[in-house]
Amino acid sequence: MAGGPARLSGLRGAPLFAAANVTGPALPILSIVEARRLALDAQLLGRQAGGEEEFDLERVIGMVQRLGYLQRDPLSVVAPSHRMVLWSRLGHDAGKEVDTALWQQRSLFEYWAHAAAIVPTSDFQLHRWRMQHYRRGSVPFDAANQGWLERNRSLRRAILRRLDREGPLPALAFAERSAAPSASGWGSWRDHQRMLEVLWFQGLVTVTGRDHRGRLWGLTESWLPETLAAPQIPKHKALLELSARSLSALGVATRRQVATHLMGGSPPTVMASIDRLCTMGLATEVAVHGASGAIPGRWIASIAALKSWEEGRLGDWSGRTTLLSPFDNLIIDRARTEAMFDFHYRMEIYVPRSRRRYGYYVLPILHQDKLVGRLDCQRDLGVGSLEVVSIHAEPAVPPASEIGESIRAALWSLAAAVGMEQVAVRDPAGVPPPWRSALSY
Repeated sequence: MAGGPARLSGLRGAPLFAAANVTGPALPILSIVEARRLALDAQLLGRQAGGEEEFDLERVIGMVQRLGYLQRDPLSVVAPSHRMVLWSRLGHDAGKEVDTALWQQRSLFEYWAHAAAIVPTSDFQLHRWRMQHYRRGSVPFDAANQGWLERNRSLRRAILRRLDREGPLPALAFAERSAAPSASGWGSWRDHQRMLEVLWFQGLVTVTGRDHRGRLWGLTESWLPETLAAPQIPKHKALLELSARSLSALGVATRRQVATHLMGGSPPTVMASIDRLCTMGLATEVAVHGASGAIPGRWIASIAALKSWEEGRLGDWSGRTTLLSPFDNLIIDRARTEAMFDFHYRMEIYVPRSRRRYGYYVLPILHQDKLVGRLDCQRDLGVGSLEVVSIHAEPAVPPASEIGESIRAALWSLAAAVGMEQVAVRDPAGVPPPWRSALSY
């Protein structure tokens, strides 16, 4: 090791793995291709979806546990984002299974995991430290609203009492007690909407269902009584476990990326828990090298992931071709996506149509270990068609016609998953030439 950085392919003897507390100059080096493949394997995108594997409720729940969360988003141009994330990995629509797990089995619940998300109920205690911080006003977001909370104590009591008395209710049920929206950073929300959101952050209320009125709110102690009664996990242990889960879901990542994945930030206590993974021998610092040299950042990878690769995954790795939700776990950290995949991605839904470069609801195209393009599409319910509005290839993508065939297969799979009977390309002449024959309908 004294002679310089060690290549990953040179770690067969594994002594470097034992040196988890990196103090010397030598670090394992991952090429950017190796780093991408570790990330794709961690995200369950490392091989073709479907096949002979059993597709059932338990597999769906296990997938959410592995990923850590499924982000919720109101946009549903093609399908709700959480369903698209699962389709990209399963090749099936798992909407019914998610609903069963949320509203009947209650093995999943909705909470804030860096964004509004669906998370495993088994992780409730891991998120409880954040709930308690919100209650104490020690989270900056909540602390800035202490004056408003003090002025609205009666609204808070009224909401909790009514939910206790009547059971789950939509936000609209509390509208008569609510003042008009104020300039508070909460947009156009009225006081009752804002209070329900605060109570949700605090873990006192939870989402118990959804209908045409939106979310149904209920008391957490009534909806998840056994979960709430379980012994609490000390904050330092919860942060350590969340750090380990985040790294497992990312494969290889900078410390900031690990902190953001499930914990939404990087205060000293979070960063200390990430560093502890290395001192415990569960992770090791690595260097990630692209074509121009080392990629900035303090990167770490799990020892288990690196060892599994040492057992032969380098030579026979295979990926898939699929389309990703704009909120997919693989790409939701836009800076990470750009660093690892050389793919600059920004949503253009709020950009005037005339100024959009790629489209309104653009799905990145994953092919093997690269993001090879982007595709703007929508459902046309009138004719039962998944319509491709536009499609763009990345500049560095080699002109391979087989990529077009793979995209075609992914489009038909997605169409079936969202209940569309056909696929239509609005402008066949605008399809990149190498893909045109496969995507001309």
